[in-house]
Amino acid sequence: MAANRVTEIKVAHLHPDQVERYEQLHRDIPAGNEQHMREAGIISLRIFREGLTLFMVVESDPSLALPDRVINHELEEEWHRLTGECFSSIWWDASEIYKLHREDSKA
Repeated sequence: MAANRVTEIKVAHLHPDQVERYEQLHRDIPAGNEQHMREAGIISLRIFREGLTLFMVVESDPSLALPDRVINHELEEEWHRLTGECFSSIWWDASEIYKLHREDSKA
């Protein structure tokens, strides 16, 4: 199963006056949004903050995505509107510059 896993690292920046709002939004994520992520094959999603910079680590397995999943577009759009107001720059992919594996790892 691990062979199908994909890890993505994303970076974003918050407006200085939106840090608390962004964190508050993530203390109460709508269950429907979390369901959408799980049904998309996301295994783990973690967000870290250092100052105004956010780092998101997403682990997913495309083989776990439900092909006939139903997305509540209004719910998703509202979430993106609310969180989007907090960003001075929205999520972009970080570049991997180094990777270390155990010698016995097959990755």
